[in-house]
Amino acid sequence: MPGPEMEAITIEIEDGTGFMILDRPDKLNAMNPAMFAELGTAADYLRDEPQVKVIVITGRGRAFCSGIDTSSLAEFQSLDPHRFRVIVRTIQRNFRAFELIEKPVIAMVNGHALGAGTELCLASDMIMASTNATFGLLEVNLGLVVDLGGTQRLPRFVGLHRAKELILTGKRIDAAEAERIGLINSLHEPDELRPAVLELANHLKSLSPVAVGLCKIALDRSGDSSVESGLEYEAQSQSLAFAYLMEKMRNAGE
Repeated sequence: MPGPEMEAITIEIEDGTGFMILDRPDKLNAMNPAMFAELGTAADYLRDEPQVKVIVITGRGRAFCSGIDTSSLAEFQSLDPHRFRVIVRTIQRNFRAFELIEKPVIAMVNGHALGAGTELCLASDMIMASTNATFGLLEVNLGLVVDLGGTQRLPRFVGLHRAKELILTGKRIDAAEAERIGLINSLHEPDELRPAVLELANHLKSLSPVAVGLCKIALDRSGDSSVESGLEYEAQSQSLAFAYLMEKMRNAGE
């Protein structure tokens, strides 16, 4: 299936790894309305494309994503609160789409990941960052609210009090601090980041896609369900994974 034609995002597939590249390097990959909309298009394609086993999100150039393109805020000035809320909900669904994909999603943070950039990282399964990376939910500095899942996801990474500190102060932190507080999975020198991400991606691709996908779903549900319902989901998932494994073994023996 050919990749979609997009204005602000580029998709590249290499040996089963789908790279979703935020592609406005002259704007430090700041998100404008086109990019916000194309996130949903890209997520749908990467979810459904059978060649893609692992997804890597990164930015072109020296930034991952510097947040919202403030010049685009003027486009929303004439909207009433109801219409603006509809737009926010649509963007929220596009971010959430990456959590719902039954494939591993790795954020490869090569530089600034601010505002919406940090929130896109939080919607990924794992975050691997360059020592040049910075993070921060800066919306309060603009008189705005963190609205793309940051208030819900960040506490699960760093705890409620630390999340309040970051969101209510609107401060940015460097990659070393992000690693110290548990925001990211690993930290790498700039020239070592991509090889480290590819090593992880290749390992994930070597595993059962059914088992990996079902484990991802179970983990994402764990914060919203009781232990009993979580255990039942594990049992159902294990039966599916076992059936897939047995079928694979039978096919290998033929």
